[in-house]
Amino acid sequence: MSSAVAKSSNEVAEPAQQQQAVTETKEASASANASAGINLNIFGAIAGAFSGKSQKETAADGSSTEHREGRAKVKGAGEGNMNALAAGGAEQNARHSKTAIQQQ
Repeated sequence: MSSAVAKSSNEVAEPAQQQQAVTETKEASASANASAGINLNIFGAIAGAFSGKSQKETAADGSSTEHREGRAKVKGAGEGNMNALAAGGAEQNARHSKTAIQQQ
């Protein structure tokens, strides 16, 4: 006895669904710096001489009168200097990437 089996298939090939993955990356950075310095030097010298003279007179009635005379000489010298330094810097970076992957 022989038997035959027939198999019928009604499969329809459907188009494969496409999948898409998108990756987007954004990156930004910024930095800044500054520095400053100052140096101030002041030098000074003063020299002086003072002298005075006094004279006292006595009158016949017993009263007295005093005369004073003063002199002063002063010399001075001064010098100064100043230095200033400054520095600064800045940096900025930006990056943007976009990746699309299609899978079938």
